Amino acid sequence: MKEKLQLTRFFISSFYKMPKQTMLQAVLIIAVFYMFLQLTVVNAFVYFLGDTEVFLFYNVTISSILVFALVCYLSTSQIFAYYEFKVLAALPLTYKEISRAKVLSSLWVPIILSMAIQVPTIGFLIVDLKFMEAFKLFIFLPIVNGLTALLLLFILSCINRYYYRFKNKVAYLLVNIVVILMLAIISIVYFAGKSSIALSKVISEIDLNSIEGLKNSLQFIMGHMFETANMIPVIKWILDAFVSNEITVQFIIIYISILVIGFLLYSFIIENISVNYFKNGLLGNNKVNMKNSKVNISKNQWSNYLQREIWIIKSEAYFKMQIGLGLLLPPVFSLVMLLLIQNEVFPNYFNITKEGVFDKYFSYSILFLCCINNISGTPYSREGKYHYLLKSAPFDEKYVYFSKVIFSSIIGIIAVLTSFMIFALFGYWEMETAVMLLITSCLVVCYNLLTPLYDMKNPSIEWENPSAAIKSNPNVLVSLLYGLPLLIVVTSIHFGLVWFSVHPMMGAIIILMIVIAINSVLINRLKYNL
Repeated sequence: MKEKLQLTRFFISSFYKMPKQTMLQAVLIIAVFYMFLQLTVVNAFVYFLGDTEVFLFYNVTISSILVFALVCYLSTSQIFAYYEFKVLAALPLTYKEISRAKVLSSLWVPIILSMAIQVPTIGFLIVDLKFMEAFKLFIFLPIVNGLTALLLLFILSCINRYYYRFKNKVAYLLVNIVVILMLAIISIVYFAGKSSIALSKVISEIDLNSIEGLKNSLQFIMGHMFETANMIPVIKWILDAFVSNEITVQFIIIYISILVIGFLLYSFIIENISVNYFKNGLLGNNKVNMKNSKVNISKNQWSNYLQREIWIIKSEAYFKMQIGLGLLLPPVFSLVMLLLIQNEVFPNYFNITKEGVFDKYFSYSILFLCCINNISGTPYSREGKYHYLLKSAPFDEKYVYFSKVIFSSIIGIIAVLTSFMIFALFGYWEMETAVMLLITSCLVVCYNLLTPLYDMKNPSIEWENPSAAIKSNPNVLVSLLYGLPLLIVVTSIHFGLVWFSVHPMMGAIIILMIVIAINSVLINRLKYNL
């Protein structure tokens, strides 16, 4: 048992590490405290709005969504990755023992986090002398969250069982993403189909003009969600037992049933991972095939340095996956948003399609969506062990830096152009839209000029898991602080011009001139400083 715990601890410590920098540790602690404070305020608001049944349902729903999101993110970089293969495969450990430790480590952290945010909830129930409800929440929530995680992991483990059959890691990751999105979409569509009120009607009931209106809107939404959930027989059967103020036979049967189902799923997951662990581990640790990555040394230095950036991206499938997401997220968002507007899902009083304003809403939404998938925030960390070449080989620091900016900007601009093409296909294109396209593209460049600065000075290059170089890298949070404020200021100025009734075309031209000036200043200053 002790050896099993040590192996599980090995995986947990490998994937969940505190940042080494004192400043980042302080930022992380402040962020966690701020999140905990926000959750406490929201819980208090929901608790005093309605009855205990709706409050308990709300907490179970939020907790399950959090666990689903965490498992979606962590599964590809942890449980279904094989970075430990070279270390553990040669040790006297069975593949099932390794797989079991990986599964436990992937369950442990999401469930602990989901329970940690329930501390305020349990506190409110205890203060209100609702000890039975607090006890049931404490013992019921972990197994519900565990079942949510295990259901998702079981589906993904069925794909992972045949990981060795995929031609490359990118194809495997794409299949995982498609399956996860399909599960989320099917769940939302099914739940919405059971609703007795149309989504447009629910949105039209929202009133954000006052505190009282916000209170009534939240109360209406929570009550409606609870009623909709009760229309699904299985969920109603579980909720009736869970929200009652006593331990019933029905609750005990449900509790034991979830434990049994969870144990069966857990066994199937371990079997799926371990059965082809050796084949999958060999494929997962193969060196990158560089036959298709031809290097053409030319007299043009930009060409040489850009080829180097492409080579770094191709060194890991996870890096290529991030580029793919950067290209896909904005167009997909554009298509979904425009379809919702075309089908009049949004009520009229939002007035987002108002002439002279809608293209701005659209443009800046696409801009900030490009920032979410922060490609340019950790370009130096992404190099990993190759970063030392920058210090020992005769590389020009200016070329290295600006080649990273150019590469990430090209990705962002392609996503922006695709999104605006979709915008035009829906019939919203005007002369001013072309100016907004230029503004958005320039702001993408501006953002990418600023975000690599911190990572350039403090790269996190000691990583074995490529997700630790990007998404799990604290530098990506700091890079947002470098890039986002300027974008927010420019956006605020633009909407300020709209508020002061400046002609839309004139306002757009003014902003375009400001953005071009900012880019020129930044490029000149960076050239000088580098």
